[in-house]
Amino acid sequence: MLNSTVLDVAVGLIFTFLAVSLAVSAIVEAIASQRGWRAATLIEGVKKLLNDPQFEGPALKIYNHSLVNPLDSGTAKGHLGLKNLPSYIDPGEFADALLQITNTASAAPAEIEGAIRQMQDEQLRHLFQGIYDRTEGNVTRMRSEIAAWFDNGMDRVGGIYKRQTQLWSLIIAVGLAAAWNIDTIAFSRAFVATTNACQNHRVH
Repeated sequence: MLNSTVLDVAVGLIFTFLAVSLAVSAIVEAIASQRGWRAATLIEGVKKLLNDPQFEGPALKIYNHSLVNPLDSGTAKGHLGLKNLPSYIDPGEFADALLQITNTASAAPAEIEGAIRQMQDEQLRHLFQGIYDRTEGNVTRMRSEIAAWFDNGMDRVGGIYKRQTQLWSLIIAVGLAAAWNIDTIAFSRAFVATTNACQNHRVH
């Protein structure tokens, strides 16, 4: 009888907290979608990755590129000009777009080096120079390295988004627990009482 009661209580608690967990996840996902958290986090990550906090250089060109943002007009002059922000960017398509906007997509090695020297951002210039040296100017290999670099950068962006959603999940979970008066001890007692009552009824 004791084992049966403990099992009933455990199962009841598991289903209770599973239901709350699913509700919290659904609410957070709805809020994230409505407020565009993924897209907003992504564009901030691209700005930082390309050292373009004012969004007037390579980051803006990337977001105006049809490979990255095909649903927009491609003529935005700044952040406010973008009407459709992507919530995901494929690393390969980002690499292709970056090679094209930096004039290093299909040029001869000497032209690629010239395009790299003309890059205004020092960090981006050093990045491209390192990739060029390692790949010996092979555009296909350069594309692969840029895609891997972008993918690693997006892992950090994903961490930022995850922390944001975790914070909101905690806030909403506490709110639901308070609103629904979810009390583990009270629930346990109620389950035990109900189980005992049902068992006594069967005995009699």
